[in-house]
Amino acid sequence: MAIKIQSTFSGYNGGACTLFSLLDTDTNVLAISVQAEYRKERREDCVVITNELDIDRDKLFTDDDIKDAISAFYALQQGVASDGKDTRLTFSDRAARANPASSIEKDGIDVNGPRYRISENVTCGQMAALATCLHAIKAGKIEQTLEMASELTRLMSGEIVSI
Repeated sequence: MAIKIQSTFSGYNGGACTLFSLLDTDTNVLAISVQAEYRKERREDCVVITNELDIDRDKLFTDDDIKDAISAFYALQQGVASDGKDTRLTFSDRAARANPASSIEKDGIDVNGPRYRISENVTCGQMAALATCLHAIKAGKIEQTLEMASELTRLMSGEIVSI
């Protein structure tokens, strides 16, 4: 299954923009495809993530989400797709400038895990990419939970399931 994601951000460097991505839940790969002009309108069949209050959206991204979004970015960047070979995160040439790696600085470790700092030069596209990564990680967990629930239902109904 593929989930289309539209992340629209403003308020950071580089000007407001919209980032379009595709999450393949079968392979666990997030492809960040296009950084485009800013658009408030929802593209058909897209999940909309934004940091703006006045946009029709599925998820509002706030400053409270930044730490989890950075963790999601690194989990995808360092993760391996279902095929055992490919990375879980790709940026196309048309979205390469949205890669947030250059704007994230490690700031040590505390009892809660790694600490990070976001550069004051972070762009709207980079923040949109972080928000997209967080959504992808959460969507993947939801898919896994639904699959487990389906298997449990089959077990409880008396079906034999081999492991």
